Amino acid sequence: MQRSITPESARPQIIWPPAPDDLGLGREEVQIFCSSLDVDDVRLERLMATLSEDERARASGFRFDRDRKRFIAGRGLLREILGRLLRVEASRLVFSYTASGKPILTTPPRGQSVHFNLAHAGSCAVYAVTLEHEVGIDLERLREIEGAEQLVERVFSEREAAQWRSVPRPQQAEAFFNCWTRKEACLKATGQGISEFLTQIEVSLIPGQPAGLVGIVGDSQAPTHWLLESLAPAAAYVGAVALPRGRQLRVNAWKWQPMDRQ
Repeated sequence: MQRSITPESARPQIIWPPAPDDLGLGREEVQIFCSSLDVDDVRLERLMATLSEDERARASGFRFDRDRKRFIAGRGLLREILGRLLRVEASRLVFSYTASGKPILTTPPRGQSVHFNLAHAGSCAVYAVTLEHEVGIDLERLREIEGAEQLVERVFSEREAAQWRSVPRPQQAEAFFNCWTRKEACLKATGQGISEFLTQIEVSLIPGQPAGLVGIVGDSQAPTHWLLESLAPAAAYVGAVALPRGRQLRVNAWKWQPMDRQ
């Protein structure tokens, strides 16, 4: 079945259930959240109040007001989510960054090994949080891609490109973003640079079929350490989460809302 395509300006219609107030973070589970980044001014001010000085400085550097507000919302929501899961004030969380720009908690509460990743597409954002296990997540809004054939030739493997061409044209946009988000989720889990390694991994992409990491291009013996799962948090959005293979992790997917609105 063909997935719908909506304009970027449309507010995401999130289909996941609201997160419970008493939600925690177990060692054998992954908590995934989806939220709109377009929030009202009162909510934006509350999120802004939790940001660090460097985050506020980054926000002020955006040229367009919409981008500035979405950055504030995105970072504030990350703090809000981690704060509730870890039972700490959102403003007290301190982040540092890996060489590839991936944010990490500088001083996790109670010495916990907390891993998280986030992605956004337009006004829709997703967050994944785990204990002890690396995780990667990515999201894209379904849309027509100008020059899709040329892009497929550049970043897909030969097998992926052949699969993409075999998909009926009305489903090619979904197939394209299935492939793209699964590659990026895997690379974000490993902390590797997207542009450098995008062509080196091979994933499944056929709409309606399970997500999977097929292997490493050019190395049939390379282990595939990551398990991929598809995400469909909202109408006209596709995404993927990459988790360690071999661990029985339960994936929970929620719509994020402040506690006073649930």
